[in-house]
Amino acid sequence: MSLAVYLDSVSGVAGDMFAASFVDARVVAASELEGLPSLLGLAGVEIKVSTVLRANVQATHIRVVSGREGACEPGSPGAEEIHLPLPIEGFAGGHVSLGDIRRLLAGAKLDEPVRILAGRIFELLAQAEGASHGYAADQVAFHEIGSVDSILDVVMASYCVNKLGACRRYASPVRPGRGFVKMAHGTFPIPPPASLRLLEGMPVAPTPSAVLRENVELSTPTGIAILKALEPQFVKELPPGMVQTHGLGAGTMDLGALPNVFRIVLFDEAQAPVPVGPYDRDQVVEITCNVDDDTGEHLAWMVAKLLERGALDAWLTPLTGKKGRPATCLSVLATQEDWVATADWIMVNGTTFGLRYRPWDRLKLIPQFESRETPRGPVTYKLGATKDGRILKEKPEFEDVKASWENPRG
Repeated sequence: MSLAVYLDSVSGVAGDMFAASFVDARVVAASELEGLPSLLGLAGVEIKVSTVLRANVQATHIRVVSGREGACEPGSPGAEEIHLPLPIEGFAGGHVSLGDIRRLLAGAKLDEPVRILAGRIFELLAQAEGASHGYAADQVAFHEIGSVDSILDVVMASYCVNKLGACRRYASPVRPGRGFVKMAHGTFPIPPPASLRLLEGMPVAPTPSAVLRENVELSTPTGIAILKALEPQFVKELPPGMVQTHGLGAGTMDLGALPNVFRIVLFDEAQAPVPVGPYDRDQVVEITCNVDDDTGEHLAWMVAKLLERGALDAWLTPLTGKKGRPATCLSVLATQEDWVATADWIMVNGTTFGLRYRPWDRLKLIPQFESRETPRGPVTYKLGATKDGRILKEKPEFEDVKASWENPRG
């Protein structure tokens, strides 16, 4: 199956709506998200998942509840202005820095891919916020985005993406909204400064005519940053394929005749079984990263270790990187079961700050091995067979040939 996901901003995107759509599609169980506050060390914070109607369409809604402040209502204008409702060590009055977020994630009991993606989303938010106000990303003090519900939105979204696993990603154009919105720094046109920075390089769509509100922010900075971090291919409509399931994540606003939802559609891109003849077929994940600050010796060591760890293949390709620097692309093929661990090993042992991954469908011959006697001793031959048993090719194993020449019989 060539699994793909379509991320559809029916009425915009917010972090809570994004995560709720995965619950509605049964990719993630509600209980899994409800356990995230404890993994982050946020005592007294709860995630509530419920079923609601939006324009008479059933959807899943998520809200964050604290014992002190009551329910936070995400997914609506002004919702991200709720500051940290609990006295959490390292946070002061809801003005949260990128360093605070990094420390929170570093201490959380999250799988490494979840931690990495969440960190990437907050990096994008900090860069956009900083560029809007003339600060470096590390100097930004988050206001709206520093609230507990926004932090959990990012972590929930990262958890959902990791649970989905490797698949092709498509997205509809983003709907920012229209009019003006009140924020901590004043009243701004929609999309506000940080959102507009995040939208650079992303297609946008107008507010649907069914929305009658004059001032309506349909997509939050958090929701836009989540999409940007995922780097989907933006398309105008649902791509062709066989639909497997879908889910609707509800916002809090009432948009009248338009359901206030974010939608995901999971589908198999292969509309019909592909005729593959007598060959075996599977799906692998390719992991790549461009490196311009490592030595040839270390890169060669990484390739050797990756193969020792069970990678299906690993190779190096020379290229020209940023600012005309000579660079190398490290590429690895891994099984769907092992690719996350392989990616984690590269991040820990390599110099790269990030990597790319994508699934590939693969046709292959079925390998067979047999030992044959030669004048220089036994040599193992690798044979390539079809599913009906035909041998299409064969070749001696290099190490056996090398050994027979180095240690000839007699």
